[in-house]
Amino acid sequence: MTDPSRVCVVSTSVAFGGAEAYLARIVAGLREEFEFAAVVPDEAATQTVELLTSAGAAIERVHGLRRLPSPRGIRSMTSALRRLRPDLMHVNLTDQRDGGSPLVASRIRRIPSVATLNLVIPAKTTFKERLGSAVLRRADAVIAVSNAVGDYVRGLGVEPRVVRQGLGAPTRNPDPRRALGISSDQLVVGGVGRLHHQKGWDVLCAAAERVHRVRSDVRFMVIGEGPGGDTLRASPGCGHVEFMGPRADAASLVGAFDLLAVPSRYEAFGLVALEAMLSGVPVIASRTGGLVEVVEDGGRLVPPENPGALAEAVLELISDDAARERLALAGRERARREFGLERMIDETRVVYAELCSSGCPRT
Repeated sequence: MTDPSRVCVVSTSVAFGGAEAYLARIVAGLREEFEFAAVVPDEAATQTVELLTSAGAAIERVHGLRRLPSPRGIRSMTSALRRLRPDLMHVNLTDQRDGGSPLVASRIRRIPSVATLNLVIPAKTTFKERLGSAVLRRADAVIAVSNAVGDYVRGLGVEPRVVRQGLGAPTRNPDPRRALGISSDQLVVGGVGRLHHQKGWDVLCAAAERVHRVRSDVRFMVIGEGPGGDTLRASPGCGHVEFMGPRADAASLVGAFDLLAVPSRYEAFGLVALEAMLSGVPVIASRTGGLVEVVEDGGRLVPPENPGALAEAVLELISDDAARERLALAGRERARREFGLERMIDETRVVYAELCSSGCPRT
């Protein structure tokens, strides 16, 4: 009986988010077939380390590992690969500028590599585009988490493997309304995500103000924290939105909402929308990036950065129980059909197997 192939998964982010949760799902889904070690920075978020450990990966902390490439990061990563001797390295890219150091190190050690691109940040400079292209070209295979990301990667001259994200059955809080202090008779539009310009919470604030001119009984709540939190809470324009702070169990609380709003300016996929759809919560989302292919006819799509359109959709659906029920059913059916966890694991397994069979022996 041969030993399982060794896979080194790498996360260079010191924050925790959807990209890190994705990596843990991959490890958990393939741990019976591969032996995993997870390389993370010294300052990696506790939640990232805990999730990867519980998924089945041995943790290797690397000093000096950062999202942007550096000589120090390359040296540290090369030393880690020398110790770990993997057959394959899987680098998790938070965005297109991430992962340069581990991918250079994999070339130095002659280890096959695959990189997953989780987000494309709209580039404001040519330099960032060139950096992203240089990073992705160092991988032997690039996984794009959506067709939208795949199109971006092809535009850089790299042919991706599109493996759309997937989720299993959601964990549900038995009484999410009680957990969030919502009475049974209240109508609630919710949001979940980082308090960051990308997520468009200022757009939701403007939409909430419009909704309250007509329906003052509608409650708006957002679960999450981030660099824009203080600004949003202090803004007079956000007086109708309650920012609830972070919750580790946020995904299990989505069922408390009558509607979920995803007013993002850009998204590579749309994991929160998918979680809501699986939980039977109707979604109103921006028509942008991967959100379009996630939601399609399983929710309502509105133009990004358009609070008027968002408010109109909220007013229409909050006043129509039957329409919300139809969207909830359509969303759940689409989520189960198109975005199952096993499909994502199976497609990733194929990429791993191809690279391990063609790769160099441990050195």
